[in-house]
Amino acid sequence: MRKIDVFEYICKTESINKRCYVRLNSLWWEKIRFLIKTKNRNLYKWSRKLKINYYTAKYEISRASYHSLKRLLLIVNLLDVSKKEIIDNIIGFRVRGSTHRGDVILPRCIIIDNQFVEGYALYLAEGDTGANGDTIPRKLRFTNSELSVINLFIRWLKKNFPLIDFYVSVIQPPELTLPVNYPEYLSQKLKINRQKFRVTRDYYNKKVKYRVCCDNALLIDLFLSWNSLIKKVCLENKTLAEAYLKGMMAGEGTIYLKRSRYVRIEMRNKTEIYYLHKLLKALGYKNKCTVRSNRPNMWSIFIGAKELKKFAEEIGFGSQEKRNRLLKKAVNKRLKKNQYN
Repeated sequence: MRKIDVFEYICKTESINKRCYVRLNSLWWEKIRFLIKTKNRNLYKWSRKLKINYYTAKYEISRASYHSLKRLLLIVNLLDVSKKEIIDNIIGFRVRGSTHRGDVILPRCIIIDNQFVEGYALYLAEGDTGANGDTIPRKLRFTNSELSVINLFIRWLKKNFPLIDFYVSVIQPPELTLPVNYPEYLSQKLKINRQKFRVTRDYYNKKVKYRVCCDNALLIDLFLSWNSLIKKVCLENKTLAEAYLKGMMAGEGTIYLKRSRYVRIEMRNKTEIYYLHKLLKALGYKNKCTVRSNRPNMWSIFIGAKELKKFAEEIGFGSQEKRNRLLKKAVNKRLKKNQYN
């Protein structure tokens, strides 16, 4: 079973560790302070080795509660201390570009299993980062109109990141009035505290949507950086490939059963659609990527009627209960004489 050592991953990924500050085990930091003072009597020379201001170096040694992770990696290298000691003594993280206050407490290891891959693919299909750039807060956001899908994503967050805080925005169309007891209903349905709900209005929506929000830039940085790793693992494992497709289909897939029966997934992301094509091909599904003639730059994959039963048994639409019911109906549809679609 594949695992990700989250702390080690952050330490070796420069695009992430350059933003990070860490709170350390105080006893271990005392050891590092002692080594700095004994090996570097002249603090000016030490600050030049670190390429920082003398007063910054002095503050870091004497008073700082949080330490730049990138600088800390340089410090242990200069002191001939193992990087593993940093990893083993990190208590919490902070990162620039986030509205989150206090420590970000991450799990030490993430297990890449079916449940994790399905939730991760679901986020890639329906999630976003809130905003872009280093100065504008970045966050993890997941939006859907189906409570069953929101429920799965919340359970996924709780299992894999149990100490990460989140809230749920109920996006209300202007012409719709929600019942007074609606927060209580959602609290029971999603099994979360009523205080985690916020109600907002959006003039572009015609039905109620739900948005799970984590105001945590570090989490979104990790999610985006794991993309190629998760994809590689799924290509090598049939069960994980099915889980990835299940998450994607829950977010972007559609089932048709009027004039003809088929499943379709479409998106503008050509790279992602070709990856899904490779996964389906590896699982034995006949499919090809096509560009929609009436929608520029929109790519589609079709799974025809002959493979709907196999698709329903192996993949389906994950947490999308309505689409799964339609899929079952399409599989069991009685055809007229000489009708093959």
